[in-house]
Amino acid sequence: MSLNIIPADQALLVKAIIVYLYADPGLGKTSIGFTGDKAISFDFDKGSHRTGELRRGAVVQVNQWADVANLTASDLEPYNTIVIDTVGAMLESIKTHLMLNNTNKQKDGSLKLKAQGLANNIFKQYVNSFIASGKDVVFIAHASEDQSGDQVIYRPDLGGKNRNELYRIADIMGYLTTVTTGEGKNARVISFSPCPTHHAKNAGDLGLKIINDKGVEVQTGEVWVPDLKTNPSFLADLIKQAKDHINTLTPDQLATMKAQEDLENWEQSCSEIQHAGDLTQLTESLDKSHIYYQSMRQIMLKKAKELGFTFDINSSRWINPAEFFGITNVQRNELQELLTQANLDVMSFCENQGIDSLMAIEAAKFNDVKAYIINTTQGQGEIIA
Repeated sequence: MSLNIIPADQALLVKAIIVYLYADPGLGKTSIGFTGDKAISFDFDKGSHRTGELRRGAVVQVNQWADVANLTASDLEPYNTIVIDTVGAMLESIKTHLMLNNTNKQKDGSLKLKAQGLANNIFKQYVNSFIASGKDVVFIAHASEDQSGDQVIYRPDLGGKNRNELYRIADIMGYLTTVTTGEGKNARVISFSPCPTHHAKNAGDLGLKIINDKGVEVQTGEVWVPDLKTNPSFLADLIKQAKDHINTLTPDQLATMKAQEDLENWEQSCSEIQHAGDLTQLTESLDKSHIYYQSMRQIMLKKAKELGFTFDINSSRWINPAEFFGITNVQRNELQELLTQANLDVMSFCENQGIDSLMAIEAAKFNDVKAYIINTTQGQGEIIA
């Protein structure tokens, strides 16, 4: 039997894709899921009843993880689109199941670290089983609002490691929100183009195209959500459009595009890091076989250095910097008086010590700095701040 070898310059037929859709509350993300082709929705969030007449697909109401833990391929045979609503609730369902075993719990009732790792593995295996089914898979998530400096950022409300895993495997990822039109009306729009305010991916080349001021056609990545009552196949049509575009690409083109999207999402995720735990979760999702592994690693290390994190090899975790305790105002005034007596300029002294101001001196080093200033007048000073 000869192998069916597809050359790198020949398009590879994609029969199923992975969609990642996240949204603000009350925008109808569950209803959109039912507009997929022969959809079945796994209702972990217990919200399918709110879709009313817009519920056009089958529903599995998940009350506990045991309800769906032993799902088989034959269970999914009649359906073409699998909807997970929501992925955050699915992960919580797994964790709740593991907490039924007391050996997985700490004294305060929370999951042990090892059990949390087990929950992540079960989550990943279950996701992979859906993908292996050959069906289109739609992951729905709530949007979380995070602050990075002055910038508000919207991203899927899911734990770091699993969130980044879904970033990686999704073909298209969109943020559903509302905008005000030129007529002053509210309209729903899904943005598949990444930007500083939200995460997204657009391997399917979805959305409006416009001509910019330079006369060049550009992809906005924006898809306006129509009235689902009169557009019952909205998601199915969107998925077909994405597949049709992906199937025009060669494997090399598709791999290059996805790798670039991975790098952009990684850089954006790193830029939003504020705590060592977040960077640890992100680091765990770093794939050493990725074409941009070294670039991703350098971006990660740069962010760690910027925030003062250190890496503990034994625990394989990033550690927050030690809390800074500076000198008091009274101690600062004492140092200023000594500098004046020694005919030393305060600003020049700080520059020589590599600090912005005297208040950047650690309280534990006060006596050393004081002795240094005194010794400087005697030609015995050594830089110690």
